[in-house]
Amino acid sequence: MIEFRKIALPDEIDAVLAIDRKIFVNFLGDVFDTEEWSGFESYWMLEHGAIVGCSAFIRHADYDESPRPGCLHIVSTGVLPEARGRGLGRKQKEWQIEYALREGFEVIVTNMRRTNGHMIHLNLQCGFRERKIHPDFYADPKEDAIVMERCISLKS
Repeated sequence: MIEFRKIALPDEIDAVLAIDRKIFVNFLGDVFDTEEWSGFESYWMLEHGAIVGCSAFIRHADYDESPRPGCLHIVSTGVLPEARGRGLGRKQKEWQIEYALREGFEVIVTNMRRTNGHMIHLNLQCGFRERKIHPDFYADPKEDAIVMERCISLKS
């Protein structure tokens, strides 16, 4: 059984910081700090009541956090390493799309490292398209970002 629950900040900040470090253990430069998490709307992904991942959003913002009315920026999509390979990333992505639709957004934007082929492929399968390549977006290690977006509406 998969469910999503809003992360209660600041009460759960230690847990979200620890999970974020586990998810992005190979890219610690991508881990968010307390202040950053405080600015996100974030949700746990639970499987049979246990945390297996999390999502973070910024409402009405583009991938670079500039204002963009009607846009939901998916800042983070993550599944714990020990829970990967069971289709949870797809379930999380499908939930993110449903969430955006339910909340009345017109477009979803997200970005990932150029080398994150798994996430690029998943996003393409879920109707996202490549919008642009942002050179040197990531640090530690330095890498380009692939910016992807998906238009949504009650008709899509």
